[in-house]
Amino acid sequence: MPTVRSQILKVIRGAYPATFEGLDPSKPLGESIFSGPTPHPNTVLNLFVQQKLTSALPMAYYMAVRGGLDSLMDGCLPASARLPPEILQVAMRGLIALRGMELKETHRLILEPKGSHLPPFYCSSCDAVGRSVRVSVIHQKIIDQITDSCRSGTRLLQVLSLGEICGGDYRGFCERCVREWEDGHAEVRRKAWAALPGVFGLDV
Repeated sequence: MPTVRSQILKVIRGAYPATFEGLDPSKPLGESIFSGPTPHPNTVLNLFVQQKLTSALPMAYYMAVRGGLDSLMDGCLPASARLPPEILQVAMRGLIALRGMELKETHRLILEPKGSHLPPFYCSSCDAVGRSVRVSVIHQKIIDQITDSCRSGTRLLQVLSLGEICGGDYRGFCERCVREWEDGHAEVRRKAWAALPGVFGLDV
């Protein structure tokens, strides 16, 4: 059994990495690693808390809160997916903290200059034709993704490329703007990952 447990833990640590650098895009993350019907994130969180899988807990909490309040507190969940009050309290407090970070960091990424270069939506090097309309629409799309009701959860660790935001068409933005947006958003995700243990009150 110790050998079996060691092998299982190795797979779990790959799917619930403790650091941003531990992410491997080619491998499944979260509850998708489990065979059979995919378990609810709450079920996984309960299991990891019970088994004291400390290094996997930040990611497990994030996967649980990603679905928002409706997912955390769904009254139709099986018993294994119902969070005890103390875990639910930690999860809800973490969700609120992550959403605050989401709003602050995204606004910073959109609005603050980087050295001598303006942010992607205000760069004078980019095509100015119809720019004011495009800036408004794209800015709104980004903010819409992070300011809706906390019932819809958080997308803070989700890769959000400029191309996806613009519906695949970001013509008119210079290459530097596209690169700085994607580099900046990667840094936001890195900062958020580092903050996960703290927002969920974990000593990892």
